[in-house]
Amino acid sequence: MENYHVLEVIGEGSFGRVYKGRRKYSGQIVALKFIPKVGRPEKELKNLQREIEIMGGLKHPNIVQMLGSFETDKEVVVVTEHAEGELFQILEDDGSLPEAQVQEIACHLVSALYYLHSHRILHRDMKPQNILLGKGGIVKLCDFGFARAMSINTLVLTSIKGTPLYMSPELVEEKPYDHTADLWSMGCILYELFVGTPPFYTNSIFQLVSLIIKDPVKWPKTMSPTFKNFLQGLLTKDPRQRLSWPDLLFHPFIAGRVTIIDDTVEHGIENPFTAQLPPEQQQLKETQTHSLAPKSGQSKILSKARQRMAQEAKKKMMAEKALKTDVPSEEGAGNGKQSAVKIMRQPRLQSKQTTEEIPPTDSKLKTSAVRYTAADEPEIEKGDENVWEMNLSPPTPREHRITQDYDQEFPEVEIGGRITVSRQPKERHSIDSVDLDNEEVDSDDEWKQLIRATEPSNMQLTAPLTLLRDPSFLKRIYSRLHSSSLQVLDGMLEGASRLRLALHVVANMLSTRCDSNLLYNFCQEVKIPHMLLHLIGQILDSTKIIEQPWCITLLIDLITTLTAFFLSDFHQEKGCQGNSLQDFQQAANLFLGMLGKLLSQPKDNEGRLQEQSIMCLVILCEAVDTSSYSVFCHYYSSLLSVHHPVLDTILLGASYLQPVLTTSKEIAENPVLGKELRERMAGFFVAALASVSMFLPGLQDRQQLKEKVAQYVAERLMADNACQAQTFFLALQHPKLALNTLKVLYSCCHVHLELCGLLERDPQVISSMVLLLQGKVQMSESARIQAAEGSLHLFSLIILQLQTIPAQLELAVSTVMSLFTNLTVNIVSAAGLLLVQMLQQGIQVDLNLEEVMAATRTGMTAPIELKFSPPMAMGLYDGILLLLLQQLDQRDAVVVREFASSDLWKILWLRLAVVLGISSERPVMEGETPRFGQPSPEPNWSLISPKGVETFLSLALFTFTHEPYHCLSCLSHCNSIIMATLNKLISLDFLEQLRQVCSQRNEKSMHDRVHVVVLQVCQLLCFPFAIDLEPGMFFNILDALRDSEIPIHLLQACCHYFPLALAGVPMSLLCHLVLSDGAFIDQFVKAAATIETSSGFLSIILVSDHVQLISDLLSLLTHIARVSPTHLNFLQRILQGPDSTYQPLHHLLHSPGRAKACGLMGNLLRYGKEFNKDLQRQSRLLQRLLECLSDQDARVRRSACFAVGNAAFQDSSLAQCLAEAVPHIVSLLSDPQPGTRRNAASALGNLGLHSNSLQELLVQNKAPHLLLEAACCDPQPTVQEATLIALRVLGQQPRIYQVLLSLKASEKLVSLSISTPRNLYSSPRPPSSHHCKKLIYLLSPAHSV
Repeated sequence: MENYHVLEVIGEGSFGRVYKGRRKYSGQIVALKFIPKVGRPEKELKNLQREIEIMGGLKHPNIVQMLGSFETDKEVVVVTEHAEGELFQILEDDGSLPEAQVQEIACHLVSALYYLHSHRILHRDMKPQNILLGKGGIVKLCDFGFARAMSINTLVLTSIKGTPLYMSPELVEEKPYDHTADLWSMGCILYELFVGTPPFYTNSIFQLVSLIIKDPVKWPKTMSPTFKNFLQGLLTKDPRQRLSWPDLLFHPFIAGRVTIIDDTVEHGIENPFTAQLPPEQQQLKETQTHSLAPKSGQSKILSKARQRMAQEAKKKMMAEKALKTDVPSEEGAGNGKQSAVKIMRQPRLQSKQTTEEIPPTDSKLKTSAVRYTAADEPEIEKGDENVWEMNLSPPTPREHRITQDYDQEFPEVEIGGRITVSRQPKERHSIDSVDLDNEEVDSDDEWKQLIRATEPSNMQLTAPLTLLRDPSFLKRIYSRLHSSSLQVLDGMLEGASRLRLALHVVANMLSTRCDSNLLYNFCQEVKIPHMLLHLIGQILDSTKIIEQPWCITLLIDLITTLTAFFLSDFHQEKGCQGNSLQDFQQAANLFLGMLGKLLSQPKDNEGRLQEQSIMCLVILCEAVDTSSYSVFCHYYSSLLSVHHPVLDTILLGASYLQPVLTTSKEIAENPVLGKELRERMAGFFVAALASVSMFLPGLQDRQQLKEKVAQYVAERLMADNACQAQTFFLALQHPKLALNTLKVLYSCCHVHLELCGLLERDPQVISSMVLLLQGKVQMSESARIQAAEGSLHLFSLIILQLQTIPAQLELAVSTVMSLFTNLTVNIVSAAGLLLVQMLQQGIQVDLNLEEVMAATRTGMTAPIELKFSPPMAMGLYDGILLLLLQQLDQRDAVVVREFASSDLWKILWLRLAVVLGISSERPVMEGETPRFGQPSPEPNWSLISPKGVETFLSLALFTFTHEPYHCLSCLSHCNSIIMATLNKLISLDFLEQLRQVCSQRNEKSMHDRVHVVVLQVCQLLCFPFAIDLEPGMFFNILDALRDSEIPIHLLQACCHYFPLALAGVPMSLLCHLVLSDGAFIDQFVKAAATIETSSGFLSIILVSDHVQLISDLLSLLTHIARVSPTHLNFLQRILQGPDSTYQPLHHLLHSPGRAKACGLMGNLLRYGKEFNKDLQRQSRLLQRLLECLSDQDARVRRSACFAVGNAAFQDSSLAQCLAEAVPHIVSLLSDPQPGTRRNAASALGNLGLHSNSLQELLVQNKAPHLLLEAACCDPQPTVQEATLIALRVLGQQPRIYQVLLSLKASEKLVSLSISTPRNLYSSPRPPSSHHCKKLIYLLSPAHSV
């Protein structure tokens, strides 16, 4: 170690810790892996040495290089090069990668595997977590803990290594395998990088194995044919047909892109895997494969058993396959249920169960499987001291769930990246061990053997499926349950004993959770759960049975089996089968109905039945909380209206100072035993109280009913001068009760202001909470973290509710500050929320930007698992974002620039994208029909609330304002996370979700929230038009905005949510977009065509008094009319209004926007014949247009001339209607504005184009005179040009021709043509001299003749 400086921890696992280090005197950054030697078996150390030897010989740019290794007294230290990032983290953050990037990664992985396989080395643990990123994005393969260097005579392997999600079919079938297993894993990784999930993914190891072996891969439609063909070759289930070396190198997807390093000759390596095997080696490989293949076929023992049962009883169990290996219980492998409920033999009064061991009420985590074992079978005849009890294991994270299940699958499995965990084989419990010759038909011993065989931890993968498909097995179970139940009702001890054995098997089968359809059919056939509930009800109603000494034990068994049913996931909404949802709802209701009696049985002296019943209630609540909404509502409505006495009973049992509900005389007289029993029972009851009242993170639609339950509990606590509340508060001081007590109080304080006040005024309560904050209460680490999180949230809630700070909390500011710099994301975020409340209440908090940024980084990057919903519908990140904004606002421009350039800026956008569900969107697979109009995923409002979204956008606006050029570069790609997020924020789906969540929370300003979010996004998108950008960047941003279809979202938002008073900013942005690129016109018109209310909304704008809004819309519509004649019908519909009377246009011609209105009419008249006809029919409209010719506003006169001239050009009949305009137009030839004079000249020419009848009128108004004068004397070339064109048109009329001759127009024009030189850089239109010559020729005698 004297050669290295240890800098910081960068990783930790079962193998030890990884530190970032620096080699002394060189500055070289390295990774130091410290692997403890103490306590490790010799085999593990040998495996570690093998890994070091393998890595030491590898030198390849795509493989992490080992720089050295050494040993200390206690550790082995491996020094490797330091990689900058992890591919797995990119996948977690971005969800998926573009194909081009996946292609580059594929080339790097192929290069690495080619090198390994050329050295006859199998990696055997290919997965994203083992792929690192070096400088410049170079992919580097690491973690050779499972790698195996194969001798020249070893061609296949059989030991099970790797991660199940990436295992090849031959591996999961326990067949011999070779290097092609690595290629399969690489195919899985590349597929996951592109799609976002592995090709075969499920939470159940049973289903995963089946999918890998049998199911075809689903291909996304967006995958290129070349990439798809490449993956199809790698993901071929038959390893003999799988794409392999050397053909793999020549596949078009990677051909010519892979770096090949072949040093086999240099190292003397014979027969590398990258070359085809010679015939003798191929023959040896086939021999090894055949000899090492597992023996298949049915167990002879099972076949013999099946024959004997069929012959002698016809009700015996049948099974089709041998049970050869143990099967894991699926703890955590189902729907993510939190705690595994295990059945243990444990004396009641010596229970070590703590509060945190009771299933929490977190909705995202549910309990797993109930496990019965034959060893747990008590002898009822002996009085039964030991019965089943529930214990909890920690929650299982999603990404490791299957791996942990697989870890239990085989007697020896390598896990954890470095360490080989060897398991000594247990005593084998299998049907194979049944001595059929000595067994009685349907004997208890035979059922015990069946319990052992069906125990979840001992079953083979196929065993539960085989048994559940066997009709004889189902009939036998039903027969046993039915017959033994009748014996129980007759008071027979034998019936109770026989029933318990069958219940064990039922619970074991339910605990497998292997196939929803089969489990549903199993329950239907054996009448579960209704048979259980019916029998429990009959027992409770029978005085004779309830007096039996075995009754309590049997009831516990029945409740435990019922718990296993509630734990099953086949009745959940997403995968419910048949009437399973209805059966579940009925069972839940029946259980609530009998729970009161179960909790008050006088024979339950030690509280065992109470414990199991309460645990069943806790698990039931967790299942209901995540079941269908209808089941949820029915359950909690029934709990409040019909079964509220249950809540009263639970409240009574929740006080550990109160005597237990039922107890024996011996315990009552023994203070020590009595105290232990009271504390233990109080723990169960408080856990139940928390499960029925705790709010669920992420399920806002269910909060209202939970609030009603919390309201009921709070009112009961506050009854009788709050005596019960004072007693309940004392539980905060008890280590085993504090956490769940905190949960109950947190829920109740949301809905009961008086209870909040009582807490705030009680110094003992506040002191207890501060102790929980400080971690000074003795409890497990996980419970300590939860308690600190809950205390922080409860303090924030009290401040929000009462708008005051508890006095003692002011003394704990330093504690809150230290928690804010914690490494646990829940704690950091909760502390951030509390600090914001303290600052708003005037408490001095000394924060610095570095601390806030570090906390923000922790909060935004660390994995999060909510245990508490943030207070008052806030988001977990709300406080962090507000603190960051406040700190940045106090700093100078340099600090803001550094922030905008940091990776934290990108992390913030990425986290918001994840919360909004952008990165979780799954690609459309082949064979799927895209379902347009489907709502997008609901944002995780528990992480960022609607108010938090506003804070985030305020932070973005602040950063854009101070660093616009840097920030705008992020908008120049349509696939950038910032553009995708902004696009999402103004999408109709998101805005509707935002409105709904604000409505559910009874926020008065729910529409204001929508308005603010849209306005903030529009302000961000307006930046490209507000500052001078380099043209390339500006057009890139326009391309990104176009590809994101921003105009569609803007128009949808305005039409659905915006009053006119607030529509100015989005309409202004819409106008800027349409005027900047023709592609936006099509998007705007397309959106307007699909939105029913769009025409009405736009028409309403035109008749409103919002001048700027009208101006923007008229500019937009005029531009469309000018450049896109195909959209004229759309424009006419807007101008016609709802009654087709052109009321909006009438209004506009009398409004301040009449100049733009005339311009719009001019462009419509330029192309649209239909509008010309409408104008003739609308005499008032035409008259108003003509009046605008004499308007005092020069802009109006100019636009009116333009409109009249285009009207005359299109239609001769309309020209007759315009006759009265001639005097006004003639007078405008002397208008001060050149544009008006030009338009007047053009209008006069158009008027004379179609109508001979206007000749005299034009002469009378001296139109030829004034036109000739303007042609000769007007200083503006454009006016001269327009007048000459008009004279050429009018000169073709005989009457006007004569007038021009009399005015000696030719002589005047000759001098003009001479004095007007042609400018090579002038307009591309013909110059005035050209028109002069044409007109002179027209007036010449030769032309006249």
